[in-house]
Amino acid sequence: LPSDVLCHLAMEMFVSAGLPAGLAEDRVRRFILAVRASMLDNPYHNFYHVFDVMQTTNALATATGTMARLDAWERFALLSAALCHDMEHPGVSSAFLSKAAGDATRGKYQGIILRDALLEKHHALRALEFMCVKDVGVLDGLSSDEYYHFRSSVSNIILATDIGRHKEYMDHLKEFAARRSTEDPAVEMDKQLAMELMVKCADISNVVKP
Repeated sequence: LPSDVLCHLAMEMFVSAGLPAGLAEDRVRRFILAVRASMLDNPYHNFYHVFDVMQTTNALATATGTMARLDAWERFALLSAALCHDMEHPGVSSAFLSKAAGDATRGKYQGIILRDALLEKHHALRALEFMCVKDVGVLDGLSSDEYYHFRSSVSNIILATDIGRHKEYMDHLKEFAARRSTEDPAVEMDKQLAMELMVKCADISNVVKP
């Protein structure tokens, strides 16, 4: 499908999930277009990939009932984090960038510690910067406390896609499954953890798709 169609479908997902009160659709459209413009023409880490992760996240969150547990800003955080989780991806891994000593690498990621989750930190940082630019301003209506809560949620969702943290999330799932089987079968997963797992699973789901 042409990327214009994907932009339209991304907008439909945001609207169907229910936009937060006061957040105008035209701001969300500009945000989607800004994300598309930021994506490089990589063979894999491109706009088609981030759209696929957003759509898969939406499907998983809806099918599991997670979406229904979230408030409007949490739903927006989940879908926007999915769309931005590989923002400006250069097409190489964090490990490659961390080992690269060239000035170009250090300049591009200036201010980001050159160690664990280099790319994920960059994606999260740029996602929030794009949301706050004057022509987009999707977070303009938030109070200071609401903004920092939203920023933390989006950042942690994106950072969860670091494959180096895979065991950590598997341990979370095992702990939750054990709690359900031995303590309370009706217990619900923490909402933030659920959102992080949704995007993490969506990000690596391509191997099970036709």
